[in-house]
Amino acid sequence: MDIAIIGAGISGLGAAHALQQRHRVVVFEQDARAGGHTNTIEVPTPAGPQPIDTGWIVFNAQNYPNLAALFAELDVPVRPTRMSFSVSLGDGAYEWRGSDNPLSFFAQPGNLLRPAHWRLLRDILALNARCRKLLREDRLPDGTLGAFLDAQGFGGELRSRYLLPMAGLIWSCSPAEAAEYPAADFMRFFEAHGLFSTMNQPCWNTVVGGSQVYVRRLLQRFAGTLRLATPVRRVERAADGVRVHSAAGVERFDAVISAVHADQALRLLGAADDTERRVLRGIPYTRSRCVLHTDRSFLPRRRFAWASWNYLHPRDEVHREPISGSYWMNQLQGIASETPYIVTLNPRRPIAAAQVLYETDYEHPFYGPASVDTHRDLSAMQGRGGLWWAGAWTGFGFHEDGLKSALAVVARLDPHCLPTWAVLGAAPSPAAAAPAAGALHAVAVP
Repeated sequence: MDIAIIGAGISGLGAAHALQQRHRVVVFEQDARAGGHTNTIEVPTPAGPQPIDTGWIVFNAQNYPNLAALFAELDVPVRPTRMSFSVSLGDGAYEWRGSDNPLSFFAQPGNLLRPAHWRLLRDILALNARCRKLLREDRLPDGTLGAFLDAQGFGGELRSRYLLPMAGLIWSCSPAEAAEYPAADFMRFFEAHGLFSTMNQPCWNTVVGGSQVYVRRLLQRFAGTLRLATPVRRVERAADGVRVHSAAGVERFDAVISAVHADQALRLLGAADDTERRVLRGIPYTRSRCVLHTDRSFLPRRRFAWASWNYLHPRDEVHREPISGSYWMNQLQGIASETPYIVTLNPRRPIAAAQVLYETDYEHPFYGPASVDTHRDLSAMQGRGGLWWAGAWTGFGFHEDGLKSALAVVARLDPHCLPTWAVLGAAPSPAAAAPAAGALHAVAVP
């Protein structure tokens, strides 16, 4: 078959890698580079170029079985990383960190004397216990995360100083928007990633040399046609297949896999029916400004409070402003340098130009009540008129979801191309993970 794939992110490249075995594959990408949210920047240093990831960063074999298997096939080098989460409010007036060191919960020593800080710890432990019980008993609540927290009577500290900032950073949305996430999906995600437990944390890894390494290895093995800087303008069904309109002209294909964001996919579809419009509109997107820089003032005031993920806000509140947080890349990627390399989402104040190394915008799917219907009804749309849909938006919005969605399309389009290592069912239970130190938090990075 002649197959077109729109989008050269993990979904598009994953589908192309599998289908090229038996089919002629053309990949269209609007950007001048392949990779999508895999975006590694080479920073010049006295020791030579230092690759730093600005989009996708970490994975673990337990929650990312397909990605781990693909990396094994490509012989991608990986290294363990340390995961932790911190909160800094009011320009450092209140700070704490969750890590494999229990003392970091009191990174600000004065918190030992604050009843509200002890209430936060009590509520974290209570939340973990209640959610795990509901999951064990298969009694997950309907409605939103915020409604669940209200019904359970949790204090305000849990919302503004822990759960909603963490969820906001995970899904690149404001804390108030995070409260609108479906409670059942939230619990499944947190349980799968070991976030309801202080033990049995998965072992997180980064790619040695930056995530660009796996993209390069996929492209080295790709025997099809890759058209960079070639945006698709329209996709339309025809009697003899599917027609793709791009700068290269109008071309006919037997099948087209749309591996772009849901809203982009809808804009490309020339004649969408009611079901396609409803499903593809069910996943809106949030946009975040991403800046790679060296300004340490975007990390907590106290050095002991620096974490892999750092949420900073001037006020102790559940707000609707764009989420602002910083990833300390030295710790995440094992960068041995006195210079702090920081990736900040939506910086709340300007960063001196001399300290800015790179900046761009990323979009991330935002999940609400309509996304439940989107996930349920997507399967019935697959393959209609030769059109297939893939992307991280079909799952929780992460790299494994993007690759898994591509493999699911391959399984239906031509199962002979499906890798023997493909896992299309649920990922293994977190209980199967190798025990790690008793981390209070292990944040999942998109």
